[in-house]
Amino acid sequence: MDYEKEEQWINDMADQGWYLKKAFIGYFIFEQGQPGEYIYRNELIIGKSKDYFEFLTSMHIEYVTKNGAWAYYRKKAVEGTFELLSDHHSKLNYFQWVRNLMLVFAGFGIFAGGVNIVQEHILNKGIGLIDVLLVCLLGVPIIKTSKRIKKLQQEAQLFER
Repeated sequence: MDYEKEEQWINDMADQGWYLKKAFIGYFIFEQGQPGEYIYRNELIIGKSKDYFEFLTSMHIEYVTKNGAWAYYRKKAVEGTFELLSDHHSKLNYFQWVRNLMLVFAGFGIFAGGVNIVQEHILNKGIGLIDVLLVCLLGVPIIKTSKRIKKLQQEAQLFER
């Protein structure tokens, strides 16, 4: 659920010579290669245009795989580090968008949980409690992303002065 830790883990695997080949709902397939050959990044890609992906290709950034709404990219390490979001404004917009999307899912989970909990059937109550528990788990990345947004806003204020 923590996309930044996931990205770091994939890069740690690449440092050991294991390259991401495919990802599917928490399941990752790697292939062996030379240690440290690639640097990986992941990104939520809802709403990204074909032009965006063509731009990444022109920058020698290779699309590796997609897992739901998340895409995984890599670039040769000898070309230096790379960031998909290179300036404060784009980072801030991206993280606000990710947080807002998670808030929408949390709101839906609270609504669905509440509807199920008030039902008389015990199965509905159980499903409602599971919904609420999942919303609580979603709270961790929401809080972490909100802290990241606040830090980026503070940094942006320093640059504006």
